[in-house]
Amino acid sequence: MSFSLILIGLSLALFAYWFRYSCILILRTQTAEDYSGEVCRANGLSFDLVKGQIEANTDPNLIELYRSLERDYRIVSQLLDQVSGSAQNENMLETKLLRANFRVTQTWFRVSHALGLRASVSALEEMAETIGHFANTFGQQSAGI
Repeated sequence: MSFSLILIGLSLALFAYWFRYSCILILRTQTAEDYSGEVCRANGLSFDLVKGQIEANTDPNLIELYRSLERDYRIVSQLLDQVSGSAQNENMLETKLLRANFRVTQTWFRVSHALGLRASVSALEEMAETIGHFANTFGQQSAGI
């Protein structure tokens, strides 16, 4: 019985590690052309501004930035859902992983912010990176790449 619990715990830990590592690799992947800025301006998104405020270290209102990122995520998700074609089918697993990661990161932000941890800032950064990745993906698909 205890061996089974240890094995289950180890399996869950390895799955969590794989999940986080895969998401980080996807977010760090650079494309030949970055469309995220163009999509940001065309759709009134603010994830670039959020990243700038976090990097500037100006002690921003984290809850306000969080709400802004939630709004951007809804908009980019709707844009991605509207795009059809083979490009989206090829990126289906990647998109699902990043959407799940965004939800996990949202939860981590809420918990870490409630506890007053500095990790809430890194959670916002990762949320902004995820939205930027989705905006770039939308831009690529719209351009027919």
